Amino acid sequence: SSVIDMLQTVASQWVLAIQNARLFREIEEKSQQLLVASQHKSQLLANMSNVLRTPLNVSLGYTELLQDGIYGDLPEKVRTVLDRVQNNGRHLLGLINDVLDLSKIEAGQLLLTVQEYAMSAVVQSVVSATESLARAKGLALDTVIDGNLPVGIGDERRLTQVLLNLVGNAIKFTDTGSVTISATAADGRFVLAVSDTGPGIAEADQSRIFEEFQQVDSSSTRQKGGTGLGLSISRKIVELHGGSITVESRLGTGSTFRAVIPAKVESAREVA
Repeated sequence: SSVIDMLQTVASQWVLAIQNARLFREIEEKSQQLLVASQHKSQLLANMSNVLRTPLNVSLGYTELLQDGIYGDLPEKVRTVLDRVQNNGRHLLGLINDVLDLSKIEAGQLLLTVQEYAMSAVVQSVVSATESLARAKGLALDTVIDGNLPVGIGDERRLTQVLLNLVGNAIKFTDTGSVTISATAADGRFVLAVSDTGPGIAEADQSRIFEEFQQVDSSSTRQKGGTGLGLSISRKIVELHGGSITVESRLGTGSTFRAVIPAKVESAREVA
């Protein structure tokens, strides 16, 4: 009887092992199918870049012509409506650009345009683009730029996109105080840092904010809007340059995002 019981136990374990093996194989096959589908999705979106952007750009262009009075003077109420259309259209275009950039990266189609650039010019262009946003919130926007920065070799437009995202986020989430941009160089690398006096980020959230579609899960953060793609895209652009991006923060004491980037980049690198 005990032998029969033991054989039944062994048999049931074998049945369970076989079932688990089949389930594992099915999961593996489904995972592969999902991976292929994800790659196809990224390829499709990357290839549809102009198809998605063009209609919106055309609509924004006509709206701007109307605002400029090319079709005659408009009543104030109409101008107010057009302003809202323009603002929301630009916001939508920004969201589309984020999704398409991420898709290009995933499809391996985002390549760096490597050329000489001045990091000080990158910082100044970002300041010019964001100082009105900071002023509207009563924030000081400060810069600390090393006077002996070397000439950089890399993708100036993409690095500007990274810094613009970091500074834009800092202004968005900071309600009082200041945002400070610093640019230094050491050991053949640029160090870009953006510090703010905002609410800070909990330690548990600091790693996942660089993942796709992730935001700190709080009501105040959700109210600020966005796709949760900006930091992920920034991290991947920095990694394409062979650099890294990190955050230092504590709740209630603000945050500092720091990007360390080789001053001279020869070509784009693979990003996982």
